[in-house]
Amino acid sequence: MKISCLVVDDEKLNRDIMLDLIAEVDYLSALGTCENATEAMNVLVELEPDVIFLDIEMPGISGLEFLKSLTNPPVTVLTTSHEEFAVQGFEMKVFDYLVKPISRERFAKCVNRLHDLFRARDKEVLGDQIFIKSNNKYIRVKLNEIQYIEAMRDFVMVYTDKGKLMTLHNLKEFTSQLPQNQFMRVHRSYVVPIGKIEMIEGNTVKIQNVQIPIGDSYRNSVMRTLLGKDT
Repeated sequence: MKISCLVVDDEKLNRDIMLDLIAEVDYLSALGTCENATEAMNVLVELEPDVIFLDIEMPGISGLEFLKSLTNPPVTVLTTSHEEFAVQGFEMKVFDYLVKPISRERFAKCVNRLHDLFRARDKEVLGDQIFIKSNNKYIRVKLNEIQYIEAMRDFVMVYTDKGKLMTLHNLKEFTSQLPQNQFMRVHRSYVVPIGKIEMIEGNTVKIQNVQIPIGDSYRNSVMRTLLGKDT
């Protein structure tokens, strides 16, 4: 899981420091930086970051004014040299408030909480349903609507009865949130719902007219699960 971040600060030194801090955390990804609110508005629309590290005191439109103007802001962490803005910031339901100079220890506490937040969102399962993050939206999908899941380079494609959804996970991360008694990995690139397998034919399983390959290293476990024996 990578959490995408945007840094907004009018001072280059502060932007560079924040980029260095982000680069030290393997689950964070910096999309870029902006030096004012006008630039940030355009970048938010284009890149849709998960998190914005937002300076409060900027010329023209302040960070707080910018935040107020957003209808659906990303998770926001305010950064400033002055503690007196903290109350106003938390009244706006910001995630955290970092006072400059930002220490590594304080930054680590903030981003660890961010990691917990996004992990909980990605793993949120409600009974027989799951939320899948796709195109910066969390889409509710019933588990029994999933036909199969395919790994494709740096993302996963989830094929459902209603269409397909792309989500930025590797296959292991994504399937860790699925009930193991309902889904099975049959290939390094495929996970399938056990209850939807219609046929085993050669080195494939069939689900709704789709032939899905069984990997050599997965064949015995597949056959044990489905037939109760090895091949």
